Amino acid sequence: MKNNQVLEQGEDLIDLRKVVQFLQRYYRLILSVTFFVTILGGVLSFVVAPKYTATTSILIETRANNVVDVEAVLGGLGSDDKVLQSQIEIMGSNAVASRVIEKLNLADAPEFLSTTSLISGILASVLPAPDEKIDTLESDSADGLNRRVLGGLSVKLRPRTTVVDVSYEASSPHMAARVANGFADSYLVDQLETKYDATRRANDWLSTRLTELREQVRASEQAVEIYRRQNNLQVAEGNTINEGQLVSLNERLVAAKAETAAAKAKVDQIEKVRKEGGSAAAFADAAQSSVITQLRSKASDVARQEAELSTRYGGRHPQVIAVRSQLADFNRQISEELQRIVNTAENALAVAQSREQSIAADLEQLRSVTSTENQAQVYLRELMREASANRALYESFLTRFKETQAAENINGVDSRILNKAVTPASASFPNKKLFVALSLVLGVMLGTGISLLLELFDNTLKSQNDVEDRLGVPLYSMIPTIPEHANKIGSRAGFSSVFQNIKTRFGLKNKSADETKKIRSLPKGIGSYAADNPLHQYAEAIRTLRSRIRFAGVDKPVKTILVTSSIPGEGKSTVSLNLAQYAAKAGEKVLLIDADLRHPVSSDALTKGKTESIIDVISGQAKLVDVLVNEPGSNFYFLPAPQGKSMWNTAEVLSSDVMKKLIESVANSFDLVIIDSSPVLPVIDSRVLCKDVDGVVMVSAWDRTDRVVVEQAKDLIDNAGGRVMGMVLNSYDANRAKRYRYEAQYGYGYYKYEAYSA
Repeated sequence: MKNNQVLEQGEDLIDLRKVVQFLQRYYRLILSVTFFVTILGGVLSFVVAPKYTATTSILIETRANNVVDVEAVLGGLGSDDKVLQSQIEIMGSNAVASRVIEKLNLADAPEFLSTTSLISGILASVLPAPDEKIDTLESDSADGLNRRVLGGLSVKLRPRTTVVDVSYEASSPHMAARVANGFADSYLVDQLETKYDATRRANDWLSTRLTELREQVRASEQAVEIYRRQNNLQVAEGNTINEGQLVSLNERLVAAKAETAAAKAKVDQIEKVRKEGGSAAAFADAAQSSVITQLRSKASDVARQEAELSTRYGGRHPQVIAVRSQLADFNRQISEELQRIVNTAENALAVAQSREQSIAADLEQLRSVTSTENQAQVYLRELMREASANRALYESFLTRFKETQAAENINGVDSRILNKAVTPASASFPNKKLFVALSLVLGVMLGTGISLLLELFDNTLKSQNDVEDRLGVPLYSMIPTIPEHANKIGSRAGFSSVFQNIKTRFGLKNKSADETKKIRSLPKGIGSYAADNPLHQYAEAIRTLRSRIRFAGVDKPVKTILVTSSIPGEGKSTVSLNLAQYAAKAGEKVLLIDADLRHPVSSDALTKGKTESIIDVISGQAKLVDVLVNEPGSNFYFLPAPQGKSMWNTAEVLSSDVMKKLIESVANSFDLVIIDSSPVLPVIDSRVLCKDVDGVVMVSAWDRTDRVVVEQAKDLIDNAGGRVMGMVLNSYDANRAKRYRYEAQYGYGYYKYEAYSA
C-alpha cells in the first residue's frame, strides 16, 4: 500500500530522467540558438547607439512651513502616498517639460528635433497638409517636442522614503545632466509659483470678502442700537432695567410671602392653644423667651421660700404674706410678658400681610409695563443675533486673512534638491555585460522554447507503445540503421523529420516526397546485408521479424506477405530483400516478387538490364520459370518488375485474376512469398494486392514518419480488405533512442550488447 502511494506521489513530480533525456535530444539545437542569440546580442551591444543617464535627488517635504498654526509646526511628517505620487506626476507633466524646454532652449537641440520616417515623408509629399491645418500642426509639433523630451525622463520614489530620483537618459552625457537638473529646478519653480498664486488668490478673495463682511457687521450693529433707542430698551448687564426690577420684585414678593406665612403660623398656633384652654406659656416663643425664663426662675425661688416659711411660721406670718405678695408680682409679670409676645405675633402678621400686598401690587403694575417691552425685545434679540453672527464671521475671516498674509511673506518650497545630477562618465545603455547575459538567457529560453515546440509537434513512431497503442497492431521488429549505407539511402531523422511533420500539420509543402523520387537504385550489397553479416544487429532484427511472421498464424501458417510502407523512402524494399535472402539462407525456399511497378528499386539492384518481368508472366508472354531469377545453390528466388517502362495501368494489372492465381500458385511452391509493393498513400497498387495475401507488414521509418500518415495508410489497407499483421520500425538508432523515455521498451535492451552479437 505504501509503495502504491509513493508511486502515485512520484507521478505528480517532475521526472528528472525525462528532463535529462529531453536535453540530450535537443542540446545541440539549444546550444546553437543560444550561441546565435548571444552573438547577436553582443554585436547589438556594440552597434546600438549609447545612452547616458544622469540622476537628481529631490526631497519632498510633506510638512508645510506654517508658523501661524503652532500645532501644524509641531506636527509630524505625513505619510500620504497619494501626495507623493501626485508630486511625481507633476515632475513628469507637460507644464514642467515646457519650462525645461524654454529654459534650456531644447527646441533647437539636434537631439530633440523630430525626424520624419520614409513612409511619412512620401505621404507628406504626395498629400500635403491644407493651409487651414497649420495651427493644428504647430500645436502637434509642440506636443511632439514635449513627448520627445519626456521620453527620456524617469521619476522613481525611493522605498520607505520621501526622496524622489529624477533620471534623464540622453545620447549626450552633458545633455543628460543638464536636462535632469533642469527638470528638478523647473519643478521647484513650478511648485513655488503655484503656491504663490494660490496664496495671492486666497488673499484677494479674503480681502474682498472682509470688506463685504465689515459693512454687514456695521449695518447690523447700527440696526440694534436704533431699534433700542426707538423702544427705550435700556440694557444693564445684558438685561433691560424693567427686566431687572421685575426680577427683584419677584424675589421680594417670594420673601414677603414666606414672612407672612411664618407670622400667620405663630398666630394660628396661639389661637389654637387658646381655644383648647391652654396657657400662653406653651407657645414656642414663650418657652424661648429669656425674660420669662428669668421670671419663672425667680418665682420658683419665692415659691420655695413661701413653703418653708409657711411650714415654719404658718400662713399668717408677715414674712409669709410678704413672700406671697412677691410671688404674685412675679406671676403678673410673666402674664404680661406672655401677652406682649402674643400681641407681637399678631402685629407681625399684620405687617407681613400689608407688605406682601404692597409688593404684589407693584409687581402687577411692572408686569403690565414689561409685557409691552418684551414684545419689542423679540425683534431686538433677532437683530442682536444677526449682528453677533456677522461679527463672528468677520472675526474668523479677519484671522484667516492675517494668517495668509503671514504665510505669503514666509512661504517657501516644500521640496529641496539633495543631490544635483553630474555628467555621467559611462553609458547606461547598453550595458554590454548585461546585454550579453540577457542575450544568453534569452537564447537559452528561445532554444528551449523551439525544442518544446518541436517536441510538441513530434508525432513520429519511436516505440512499441506508439505502434500498438495508436495503430492497434503488434510491433514485429525495430531494424537498426546500416552504418555503411545510411547516407547513401538518404535516411532522415531528428530535427529534419520534426520540421517536416510541422510543415505537414500546417499544410505546407513537404519536400521529402520529392526527394525520394530521386532514389532509383539501392546501394550495392545492402539487400543481402543481413545474410552476409549474420552476427550483426541488423541481422538480429531481421531474424526477429522472420520469427514474428512465422508465428503470426498458429492454425494456418503465413506463406504470402505483402511488405509496404505509408510513403516512399521508408526502406520497405531494403527490408524485403534482407528478409527474403536471410530466410533463404536459413534453409527456406523464398520467393521475392517486386510488385512496385512505379519504382522497382529491388529489380534494379538484382536484375539490372533484364527484359522479362512479372508483366510478361501475367500477360502470358513468358513462363514463370523463365522469368524467375535464382543463383545456383541458393533457395532465394526473385520475380522482377519491368525496368525503364512507364506504366499507367499498374492497378489493373495487379488486381487481375491472373495475378491472384499467380500468388496462389507460388504459395504452394515456396515456403515464403514476399511481395515488395508500392507505398500505400501515393498509389493504389498495394491496396488492390493486400486482400490476396495472408497478411501485410508495414514498414515505417523510426523517428521520421508521422503517426497520422501511418494511421491513414493502415485504414486504407483495412478498408481494402487486407490484414496488417504487424509493423516494422526501420532505421532505428539505438544511440539516439537513449534520449527518449522509451529506449528500454523495445530493441535497445539487446542492441546495447553490440560486442556480444558481433
